[in-house]
Order: sequence, then structure tokens, then C-alpha cells
Amino acid sequence: MSFMEIPSSKENITVPWVQEVLSRYFSNQGNTEDEQVVVKSLDSQGTVGPGQGFLSNRMALVAMGTVGDTPSTTNLMVKMSTDDPAVRELVHDLRFDSIEVNYYNLIVPALRIEVERLEGVRSKVVGSGEEKDAAVPLPVPRCYHAAYDKSTGKSVLVLENLQTKGFFTKKFSDGLGLEEMKLTVSALAKLHAISYSAMQRGQLPTAGFDWLFDASEEAAKSAITQAFHDGVDQFATAFPDQSELVSLLRRLGKHVPGILGSEEEGPFMVLCHGDCWANNIMFTVNDAGVPIDAMLVDWQCVRRASPTSDLAFLLLSSTDRTLRHQHIDNILAHYYSILTETANKCGLELSAYSLDMLRAEYHTERVSGLIQCMASYDCFVADQACMERLRDSVEELRESNMI
Repeated sequence: MSFMEIPSSKENITVPWVQEVLSRYFSNQGNTEDEQVVVKSLDSQGTVGPGQGFLSNRMALVAMGTVGDTPSTTNLMVKMSTDDPAVRELVHDLRFDSIEVNYYNLIVPALRIEVERLEGVRSKVVGSGEEKDAAVPLPVPRCYHAAYDKSTGKSVLVLENLQTKGFFTKKFSDGLGLEEMKLTVSALAKLHAISYSAMQRGQLPTAGFDWLFDASEEAAKSAITQAFHDGVDQFATAFPDQSELVSLLRRLGKHVPGILGSEEEGPFMVLCHGDCWANNIMFTVNDAGVPIDAMLVDWQCVRRASPTSDLAFLLLSSTDRTLRHQHIDNILAHYYSILTETANKCGLELSAYSLDMLRAEYHTERVSGLIQCMASYDCFVADQACMERLRDSVEELRESNMI
């Protein structure tokens, strides 16, 4: 199989193909001919675990060989188009795969340039795939190769395997605790601020991202609206004693197309993850089991929006109501401090976007966050704890007179 072809199964992932992927990657990082990449063997680690890929096929690989005369082992995660025809059609219609490929090919390099500028250090990559003398790394996995074929609808991503670095995804039913939330909003704040700086400095355009996810597009609006109504039906079945909440959700459902189609330009617009919930966050812990770092994965819904769109969905989907009640001000303040600190490092001031404005936007954005949660109901329905967390989020908005 040639490098230009997109693999559709693990049988297509061959030594020559992986060698070409890694050779091109490290060549682009400045490796010389004396540092030629040679892949001698591949060790398939099998498919990536459940809960880490609803919309794609994923497999873990270890590529063993040399870079120049130095032995090298590179741990990879290959993400390919799903075999399920229905899911594949959904992914194609909503452009999830092409969005993620474009994110890694177009956005991440611009963000890295911005990081290198503010740090004053050029990232250097060695054969193992690790950064040496690197600028502060972005909280996204390293991408070795990303490709999409519009004619076939097939896509492939070759990413670093974060699991081999000790990162893991928490069970969605467990939700996220305070320390995990602080790590996650710190990662979001850095990416939001760096994307804003890149747009302000021309590394990225401030408009014209015609490939970004857009909920106002007919295909997306239709799919989200239908998923919302389906979610309400399942919610009603799961909670037959919550007729008032169901009635409020059905009333909200009448406005979902209008809400999705009327997103306005906010005072502070950034590139958002768009699907930031517990299953798309990977953590690592220290020897005492305390979480110390977070990475954001699955960039299929990247959109230009207010940063509170990420925060609202994250909090409503992945934390319990008690944590929000006790710590929401602390979490938002922590996010804002990292946002402003990163923006200041970029040479920008955010005086026009205050913490009070962020808080107000967050509380309003919770309606859209709830719509996204309800449209993702299949992620909640398998576990009673998740269902109760969703019910509590609906109740929270009812008590706030938001629905």
C-alpha cells in the first residue's frame, strides 16, 4: 500500500507505510539524511479500549527501528474510519473526520508556532517522538500523519499513544473531581488563549474557517435536533416520575433549531474543542494517585465560539451538581487566571473580557450545554449514575429559570 492511500483496516498498516509516515514527519522536524528513519517491525497492541472511540476504529502500534544509528521505539495510535455504515454516514454528513484532519494539519502547527514565539524556543523533536528543549507543549497528542479522502470518505490519523505515557480516560460514570476539572479547564484556557493570539497575529484567520463544525448548518442542525428529541424520549422513559422536567425539555426542544441557528458573535471568540467531556480527556497521575496533567483528544467538533461553550458542556456533562454548587466560582476563576496569564505571555491584554463577563456568559451558555448533553444521551443511558447526573443538570437549569 502506498503512502498516499488511506488504510481502512489493520491489515493495511504495514511496515513500509509506517516508515514513510515517520520518515516524512521527522524530516519535517528538521532531521538530516544521517538521521534516516528505518522501521524494522511493528507490534500490534490491539484495538484501543472501550469508551475511547464511538465514531472510529482505533488500534495501538509499537514501531521499532532506528533513527540514524540510534535504536528507536515509537508508540502510535492509529485512528481509521469506522466499518459501521450508519456511523460512517453520520461522520461523513457532519464532517467529523475531515474536521479533525484539518485541525491537526492546519490549526495545531499554527498553535505550535505561537507557542514557540511566546516561549522563544524552537521545539526540537528526536527519534523517540519526545520533545527536547521544547516550548510548553500543547495539551493535544502529537500527530504524525493526518489524511482525508473526500471521494471515499475515508480518513486516518496517526497519533502518539498517550496510554504508553501513563494517560488514561476516566469512567464516564465516575465523573470528574475538582482537581481533574482544574487540570481540564487549564488545558482549555491555554488552547483558547493561544488560538486567540494566533488569530490576532494572523497565524490563523479570524473568520472564513469554512471547514469548522457549524451547528447552524442544515445537516448538523437536523442531526442535533433529532438527537435531542430522541434523548428527551429516553429521559422520559428513564424518569417516569419527572413529568415536569420532561415537559420543560419538550418545550425547549421546540426552540432547539432556532438556538442552533442563531449563534451570535461574542465579545471574546476562540477556537473551542466543541466536544469536551470526560471521555475526550486523558489524565495522568503521580505515585500518590493525584492527577497532575490532562490532554484533550478527539478534535472532531472544533468550532469558533465563546470559550464558555466548552466550559458549559464540560461542567454539565462530566461533574455532579454538588461539585458545581460548591466550586463553580473557583473553577471559573481558575480558568480565567490561566486564560489571562497565557494571553499576557502572548503579549495580549484581556481587559475587555472580564471574569464577571465570563461568569455571565457561562450561566447563559448552560442552555446550549444542556442541549448538547441531551443530544448525547446515548453516552448517559448505560449507567444509572450518569442518568442521575443528567437529571440533576436539567433540574439545575429549571431552578435557574433557564428552561
